Amino acid sequence: MITKKDKFIIWGRELDLKIVYDVYAGEEILDNQLQAFESFKDKATTLFSDDSEIKKYCKKEAGSLIDGEIENIFKYVMPSSVFVKRETDKHVVALLCDFRFDEEHGIAILFENEKLVEIGTQDII
Repeated sequence: MITKKDKFIIWGRELDLKIVYDVYAGEEILDNQLQAFESFKDKATTLFSDDSEIKKYCKKEAGSLIDGEIENIFKYVMPSSVFVKRETDKHVVALLCDFRFDEEHGIAILFENEKLVEIGTQDII
């Protein structure tokens, strides 16, 4: 794994997140991974301007533990890093988050070619 840091605006808040590239020791970061990260970063503010999908996920997974509507998503979910998967034919990037109600598995918000494809535990990547 190769890690760096970068700033993002996620759900209206500026965060300094760790960037993790999926590479083994001795491997180089693929050009496609660099392109995937740059495309993701360029669109991140737009991709994370709306928190309705993550709120739905939280209600589905922990609804009995959450009273009423979720006003502040950061009370339950805290982005921790961006994971850039080793792919050669598509861009696969996930925002990894800590989840108050599942500290062991957290949450992964998975994007392929800068489009949301799935929200689940970090095991999905």
